[in-house]
Amino acid sequence: MKSRILSCFRLKDNKSSLLRAASDQWKRERPVLHRNYKLLIMCTVFQLVHNLATNLARSLHVPQNPLYDLGFVVVPRLDPKFEFLCDVVFSFCILITIIVWMSPFLGIKNSSSVVGIGSRFFAVLVLTQSLRILTFLMTDLPGPSPRCKPDHPWYNQPKTIVDILWRSCVGIFTNGCGELVFSSRMLIIVLCLLTVARYGKRRWLTLNLWLLSIVYGILMIAARREYSLSIFIAWYTVPLVWVAYERHFPDEEIEILPTRQPKDDQ
Repeated sequence: MKSRILSCFRLKDNKSSLLRAASDQWKRERPVLHRNYKLLIMCTVFQLVHNLATNLARSLHVPQNPLYDLGFVVVPRLDPKFEFLCDVVFSFCILITIIVWMSPFLGIKNSSSVVGIGSRFFAVLVLTQSLRILTFLMTDLPGPSPRCKPDHPWYNQPKTIVDILWRSCVGIFTNGCGELVFSSRMLIIVLCLLTVARYGKRRWLTLNLWLLSIVYGILMIAARREYSLSIFIAWYTVPLVWVAYERHFPDEEIEILPTRQPKDDQ
């Protein structure tokens, strides 16, 4: 009976300590948010631009036979009933990144703020999405997935301007036909990997995410959702943009400024 009472008190103490840590962290985040809120708003609005561009590319896509791809020759085709593994690995990588991102609110000390890490993540996301828009609007590659064929039950190509605007505003996507270079999902996975490698405190976590990223790329090729070209370009484009952004906007710009202690009168 005593042990149960003690465990209840410990649980309450843990909850109160987490609440205090979250409250203290929020006080430190507020000045960083004040410095970066315009950037975050711009990145959020740009997602609508990206949605418009992707739906435009999908409306212009002409279904054709897939191109030759070395990855399709080397990697055996994944059974359609196991294609859900792509979404499972993708969701797991996102979950790991969110945990690392929000770790300061869980009492884990980090010199960089949650707002600062998010600002860097979304800024690099916008820059890479801008490059992606330029590439897939220049060249329309035939989609390798069976979903890109008109006779497939999931084929749902935007046909009018109203369709493009509506799907862009409400976030309805088709099957990724017409905007393959470079891979949007691989872009996000590599960006998550870079974020965890830079701000994560556990090396084993970074190594596991490296492994999951490689597995995810192979699964996407095996499921014939992406060309190996799309995966490969994402793998070197995103790190180059990350390094360039970090060079011009170093971590000092997103760190929590230390509070100045008043000097004692002498």
